[in-house]
Amino acid sequence: MQKTFNITGMCRPAKHYMADISNKLDQVIMMVEQGDYFIINRPRQYGKTTILYSLSAFLQKTGEYIVFNTSFEGIGEDIFKDEKIFSRGFVRFLARYATVYAPFLVDFLEEKADATDSMEQLSQLISEMAKQTDLKIVLIIDEVDKSSNNQLFIHFLAMLRNKYLESDLFKTFHAVVLAGVHDVRTLKLKIPSDEEKIYNSPWNIASEFRVNMNLLPAEMKPMLEEYASDRKIKMDTQHVVNQIFYYTSGYPFLVSTLCKIMDENMGLKKTMKEWTGDDVEIAVKELVTQNNTNFGSLTKNLENNPLLYEMIYKIAIDNEPISFNIHHPITNMARLYGFIENKNGKIINISSIYGIK
Repeated sequence: MQKTFNITGMCRPAKHYMADISNKLDQVIMMVEQGDYFIINRPRQYGKTTILYSLSAFLQKTGEYIVFNTSFEGIGEDIFKDEKIFSRGFVRFLARYATVYAPFLVDFLEEKADATDSMEQLSQLISEMAKQTDLKIVLIIDEVDKSSNNQLFIHFLAMLRNKYLESDLFKTFHAVVLAGVHDVRTLKLKIPSDEEKIYNSPWNIASEFRVNMNLLPAEMKPMLEEYASDRKIKMDTQHVVNQIFYYTSGYPFLVSTLCKIMDENMGLKKTMKEWTGDDVEIAVKELVTQNNTNFGSLTKNLENNPLLYEMIYKIAIDNEPISFNIHHPITNMARLYGFIENKNGKIINISSIYGIK
């Protein structure tokens, strides 16, 4: 089966041409091995699900871990109606994934589900489950911000926080990895302390995630070398990846889309036996005329936020230099949705393509 460039869903090495993300994966593995609780919050179509899949596969192969590689995608809102429904539903949620990752835990989880009526009981069950094995248990939840506006979800994060703080006393998840667009560390909840109730984040134990998820030219180059070899075409891969990086800043969706367009153009032009910098330019011009989910999401965010629109216009169209202030809500929003990044204290447009569009 011939590989393709994938722009929808998770990338799989056997089916898709993929950049070399081994360095990024090594950094994430190190955080899990250290027992960190952390969140990967990046814009949509930024390779989060792909790296979680790679992380899970690696950890499972070591024989040292049980990995619940789960997702809140499609879980629905009913599970968040009340504490009992959520607690029982989450146990069944774990049981479903255990059929793949830890079959010996399935009966235990299914038997306990109907007797789990509260967050406190769910917390106890997690410790009981951890005692069933000598392996380290890692919980991964993708699309975790699907229900981040729900108060019950915030209580769930607080429960996980307490499990982390009590890990010296009770066996629990070795590491927890959450992934989504929004940073759940910014959510707030009144958490009891020794003296009084304080307004605090239920995820303030989270380690900082500093892995650069942008695809660098050196990471793209092996992908294009493999493609050129498979298709038997000429390519100055270094020049092509530099051009792609110039227009995309390594935004994974845009990288894959440009490559997909060039591949399709080559298929239409039977005489095309080489990729050049000019082909990248042609692909960019074609991309900015397309309607796709990435541009649609960005457009919606701009239309819904006039202040965000004003900031991005100044950066992308007027080339106005603006200082990066992580505490400014509009700056944070622009970074969250993938418009900008911080470079030496200055805001830069994350992709030249957005300026063209």
